[in-house]
Amino acid sequence: MTARPLPLPPRAGPIVDADGHVVEPLTAWTDLPEQHRPRIHQDSSGYEHVVVGDQEILAVPLGTLARPGSTFGDPSTFKPLAEAHPGGSDPHARLIDMDTEGIDQSVLYPSIGLYAWVITDPAAAVGVATAYNDWLAGYCAAAPRRLFGAAMLPMQDPAAAAHELRRAVTDLGFHAAFVRPNPCLGRSLSDRAYDSVWDVAEELDVPIGIHEGSSVLVPTLGADRPFNPLILHAVSHSFEQMLACAQLMAFGVLERHPGLRIIFLESSGGWAPFWLERLDEQAESFGEFCPDMALRPSEYFARQCAISFEVDEHTLAALAPFIGPERIVWGSDYPHHDATFPGAVDAIRHTVAPCPTAVQTRVLGLNAKRMYRLPSHHVGPAAIIGDYFAAVTARDVDLVRDLFSPDAVLESDGVHLVGPDAILGYYTENTFTFDEFRPTPGPLEIDGARVTVDVNVRLGGNEHTVHDVFDTQGTRITSLRITGFEDALRSAR
Repeated sequence: MTARPLPLPPRAGPIVDADGHVVEPLTAWTDLPEQHRPRIHQDSSGYEHVVVGDQEILAVPLGTLARPGSTFGDPSTFKPLAEAHPGGSDPHARLIDMDTEGIDQSVLYPSIGLYAWVITDPAAAVGVATAYNDWLAGYCAAAPRRLFGAAMLPMQDPAAAAHELRRAVTDLGFHAAFVRPNPCLGRSLSDRAYDSVWDVAEELDVPIGIHEGSSVLVPTLGADRPFNPLILHAVSHSFEQMLACAQLMAFGVLERHPGLRIIFLESSGGWAPFWLERLDEQAESFGEFCPDMALRPSEYFARQCAISFEVDEHTLAALAPFIGPERIVWGSDYPHHDATFPGAVDAIRHTVAPCPTAVQTRVLGLNAKRMYRLPSHHVGPAAIIGDYFAAVTARDVDLVRDLFSPDAVLESDGVHLVGPDAILGYYTENTFTFDEFRPTPGPLEIDGARVTVDVNVRLGGNEHTVHDVFDTQGTRITSLRITGFEDALRSAR
């Protein structure tokens, strides 16, 4: 029987929530003209109707929507927006919750704003998106190395959406944008009208998160069948994403935009292997109907896509090899009603525990950090060394290479290597050849640009103590002197 890999040690890599949510106060839109400003009317049943102009875009008890553990079965328990979980609108309260959970960084998507997709007046949609993005930038400013915005794009006006994406990234510092998988004013995401938006996303190298939100007001698969909230939520979040995935591939969007990066969020991750295999099979028989699709769907996914698993989605470990462990992230859904809070990080740790340590490190944070191009949540030498231990634990050869300066030196008990390629070869030919490699660094001793740390290394089933001394300059390691690792290698072979 194969021994179950040990859970990831706490300091082996960043913990990044790839899909958290804010809860927008109405003050986010105060400066908009009255005809474009969202407003709320509460009915006698406790439902809050969000209206823009004369158009309703959402009807739900917003406080219940935004309180973890809430349900919608008993109207007597409904809560208004004013009673939503505080961290949704107060970044300082959120940071306290993140510290409690052990989350280093969060990428933020809206609550009310998910339903701006419904707005039929393009001018109103542009105003709502612009004001939301300005408010979210202020929210993230409370901790700019920990909170990161995903921009709302007014896809009702593709040219304005492209402009707003550029503004959100270059002026507001956002690291992503989001769209819904549903049709918007009759256009699917594969419509060529959106090519200008994808052009900007490619140019700026920012991912597009595709994020669903259940609604009877948005065109949704299954809406022509008998209505049930459970079925609507289950179908919309997964099936709409599956259809969007297929359309982006079959209609040539990913072919025309090879640099476009897509993250499928809050739809569970288990559909990806089945769906890609199904699409590949269909392409063999019906591929001639897709002249703009040059690759197999699974090849597009491997090149340009990623998917978020739920924290308690226990098929993750089994499916990671089929999806590619570098393509998987997780999201907390905090502070929504179906979020696991407190306990999201504990849940995702338990879910990934059967995976090798390198896979755990990727899924828990390193993948999201790379996909969203996030900086380290630390600064200075501590950031560099944190990235180093995450990279070697994840066996991320590109990140290991990039961390060393062109003339960097590695010395390890008589081994002397110069340059990133030679140093990387040392890891790939020695460290990374062991099925089980797990370094756990102790407290860092930082003296200017020098960092000293004792590391507990699990290698070949045994524990060893290794002493590392790093010299850094800027964002790179210029030298690394290791004591005790050669003995660990010899005893593990």
